[in-house]
Amino acid sequence: MDLLHYINEHQTGVQLIANGSDLINRIQRRQVNPKVLVDLTGLTELSYVEKENGTFKIGAMTTIAELIASPLFDSKYEAIREVARKFGGPSIVNVATVGGNVCSASSSEDLLPLLLVLDAQVRTRSVKGDRVVRLEDFLKGKRMVDLSPNEIMVEATFSDIDQNARCAFEKVGMRNSLITAFVNCAIYLKLATKTNRIEDIRIAFNRVNGKIPARAKNTEEKMQDKPLDHKRLTMSIDALRNELRLTSDFRASQEYRMEVACALFKRTLTRCVDGLTGEKLIV
Repeated sequence: MDLLHYINEHQTGVQLIANGSDLINRIQRRQVNPKVLVDLTGLTELSYVEKENGTFKIGAMTTIAELIASPLFDSKYEAIREVARKFGGPSIVNVATVGGNVCSASSSEDLLPLLLVLDAQVRTRSVKGDRVVRLEDFLKGKRMVDLSPNEIMVEATFSDIDQNARCAFEKVGMRNSLITAFVNCAIYLKLATKTNRIEDIRIAFNRVNGKIPARAKNTEEKMQDKPLDHKRLTMSIDALRNELRLTSDFRASQEYRMEVACALFKRTLTRCVDGLTGEKLIV
């Protein structure tokens, strides 16, 4: 690939751009000042949604619109379409890419919490070959990812979830879409058949301890292998309050974010349970 040789030779001042739905705004705000922009829109070979041996593979240049249009995602993956419904209007959904969303690595990227609870991996590529890293390790900090100057992100992958598992997504902002979320939340839940014991749970927010999407692992641990009932829900919310380290900014106060996070946690968990059992076990 000519691109890989070019960025291997020119590793300073080069900025890759897919469709620019995030980068152009950052350039206009003078947050970045690249010397060279390399347009990736011609890399159509990186635009795909595939399923192979129980693993979903999503090319980095796949747009959000293409992602939700894929017939490979059944009712277990309604959360993917939920992300897209609240992601933005047609002008954004039709151009924003999966790779751009992942590599932006900020709390404004709605796709990241969902990919985190799906335990996604990221494949990168350079002239030296491919490298695979878990998404939670790929995200190093705000606007910081584990990507060398001579690498590009190629795809995101995750394993198909079991029939007795569901994932859900919720978001709160000034509007339902076209706005940066105050808080968003994604949950993956796997229940034991008949007993409602939590076999596995993954919880992610756009902010946990810093301005970057991450999993609430302490809260997950408190819920693992426990029966899912009202008492466990109350205890889990208390654990979440102790784990989250939220901050205030011009969009919302720390106190408001905390209350919204707990409400979204409860709502998202309820949707997972409803999808699995058809019952409103949590009120």
